Amino acid sequence: MYEMTTDQHWVRQPVIMIVDDQSTNCHLLAEISHGFCPAGNILSFDDPLAAVAYANSHQVDLVLTDYRMPQMNGVMLIRSLRAMKHLIDPPIICITAIDDQQVRYDALNAGANDYLSRPIDYLECAARCRNLLNMRRFQLATLQHTKELEERVEQVIQDLEKKKMETLFRLAKVAEQRDTDTGAHLNRIGRYSALLSRRMGCDESFMAILEMAAPLHDIGKVAIPDSILLAKRSLTPEEWDIMQTHTIIGHAMLSGGDSEHMMVAAEIARSHHEKFDGSGYPDGLSGQDIPISARILAVVDVYDALTSKRPYKEAWSGKNAREYLRQQAGKHLDPELVNIFLADEAGIVEISSTIN
Repeated sequence: MYEMTTDQHWVRQPVIMIVDDQSTNCHLLAEISHGFCPAGNILSFDDPLAAVAYANSHQVDLVLTDYRMPQMNGVMLIRSLRAMKHLIDPPIICITAIDDQQVRYDALNAGANDYLSRPIDYLECAARCRNLLNMRRFQLATLQHTKELEERVEQVIQDLEKKKMETLFRLAKVAEQRDTDTGAHLNRIGRYSALLSRRMGCDESFMAILEMAAPLHDIGKVAIPDSILLAKRSLTPEEWDIMQTHTIIGHAMLSGGDSEHMMVAAEIARSHHEKFDGSGYPDGLSGQDIPISARILAVVDVYDALTSKRPYKEAWSGKNAREYLRQQAGKHLDPELVNIFLADEAGIVEISSTIN
């Protein structure tokens, strides 16, 4: 007698909720509902409070509610359902035998999409319900499509961010390999930074950002002349002033973007030579005023520099490097971060032994 309301494109079985304290009315509306939506999950409630309780933890796609009911009338029910954000505004039809224009206004103002008067015209009721349920199907399909598009856009953004960071990482390697014999230092710095941030209880997002941003800390060295960067002698005060500008240059190279990766990379580039006691450069920051990302980098950079073989020195043992970090706690390095880092000796050894 009644046409099916939908094709097969529902993302799930549609749920139709009928609320009426009269069982005969529930049966009638259920029969009509089966006619226009034979595949639907049709639920009848003779207690509006039970209907509200169900809707509070389930999805509903169409609501047919009587107006005059004990404990809670139809307008109150509609307001309760509209307050449930997880329902995402399902269509609601208020049905009543009361010939009162004010009741109609109240129901529509409360959030009803339509209003039917008793006695019910079966064909009209089926047509109105079918139209509203189709609108609901389109609404859910649009939301699903929007979600998929947002996920695709987010993936594209992440891919672009990764490619950008990879490009900068290669540039950082150029700077690194001008004054060392290996680029593995950068990889270890990223891994050590992620290790320390994990031990600190940082969230996965920050850990991932830090692992990508940390290797860019010395990117400003690309602008330092070879005569200074590669000098095998003590630098003059003027040359040391130039050497220190790699922090400002690196910050300028990485600043200006709106991605969190670049913002973290920029603050690390500028502040990774600050010291906990305030004796570092370029801004003379101390303690908690130094960005946490730069304090993390300082700990792992010192450790890796000590334990790495360079043209001008042999690698320190892990034991000696750990003792040096303890000596620098509160001076050069954040003492709390030193303790956290050194507490995971197994993790440190794993990284140092696999990236060389």
